[in-house]
Amino acid sequence: MIDLKIDLKKENKDFFNTVYKDMLEQFPKTELKSFENFMNLLSTDKYRLYSAWAENTAVGYFILFVDCEQKTLWLDYIAVLKKYHSRGYGHKIFEKLKKYFAKDFNGIYLEVEKPDETNINTIRRIKFYESMNAKKLDIKYFYPNENGALPMDLYFLPFNRDKVPQKEEIINTIQKVFCSIHSDFKGLDKILAQIN
Repeated sequence: MIDLKIDLKKENKDFFNTVYKDMLEQFPKTELKSFENFMNLLSTDKYRLYSAWAENTAVGYFILFVDCEQKTLWLDYIAVLKKYHSRGYGHKIFEKLKKYFAKDFNGIYLEVEKPDETNINTIRRIKFYESMNAKKLDIKYFYPNENGALPMDLYFLPFNRDKVPQKEEIINTIQKVFCSIHSDFKGLDKILAQIN
């Protein structure tokens, strides 16, 4: 692949129509919120949609929960648009994301599927995040979805130093994220009680 420059752009809800169509193709249904829920979240300043551009073409996107108090970000979704897969854009988007937010934030949380030898993509994803210097956090984590609670690993990608948040900070951020982006799920308290 030619070495292309990636630019990031904060998007409004109009751009989400394109993103949602792509999400329906690329993400499991159990990991997606309803369109209406996304639109409500995107009306807040804490839930933000960004597009990634190369040569005046949108090649990917990501959605973040912003925790200004802890100076951290929470990656809710990230994807390279399907037609631009396998061109190295994922790595470039992460590098740009780190530089773009490093001045104001300490790092970003990443929810990662547990490694599954029968699904090579889980192994690739973990290797990708670790190659970006993401650190697996020593915490028992569950992702709330329509089936209850999905066990996942939680990683943290520091932007400036290799420092990861303390357990108390991690739990505090998880509570904020759950109360904001997962507030539509019943039984959140039970899921939060399992996280330690």
